[in-house]
Amino acid sequence: MEISLLADHPDYAPKIAKWYFDEWAHIAPNITEDIVLEKVIEKSLNRDQIPLALVAREGGELVGVLELKIRENKNYPEYENWVGGVFTNPPNRGQGVAGQLLNKAKELAIDFGVKDLYLQCESFNIPLYLNHGFKALHQARHHDAETTIMVWHAAK
Repeated sequence: MEISLLADHPDYAPKIAKWYFDEWAHIAPNITEDIVLEKVIEKSLNRDQIPLALVAREGGELVGVLELKIRENKNYPEYENWVGGVFTNPPNRGQGVAGQLLNKAKELAIDFGVKDLYLQCESFNIPLYLNHGFKALHQARHHDAETTIMVWHAAK
């Protein structure tokens, strides 16, 4: 599996936007696929700073994506750097795609001098993130979903 920057494969942006819209954004009021696409394209522009996106490819095919974001949850402005948009194409789930994306995201965070990475996830994803060194902080709501805010601390 190859992990690279979305900046190296900007043509994947429409497919990623479709994944995101179908998985999460369709429940948000006034959000369209075009709005989601604009946000994905923003993350295809950066190579050496957050926000950016990582893509996972297997056999030249896009199989997963992860975004590094700034202040993803407006209710927690004190949490600056976030992992978000972790998505694995359903036929490729259970093959370690998300784990490899997370490992690369943590490497980049360290390279960028980031000390803490936050994320919010639904309960069924908590074990994945615990296995990658994230710790649960507290519960939160995101639209109509109950989520858990988690944090990973870079080694000092």
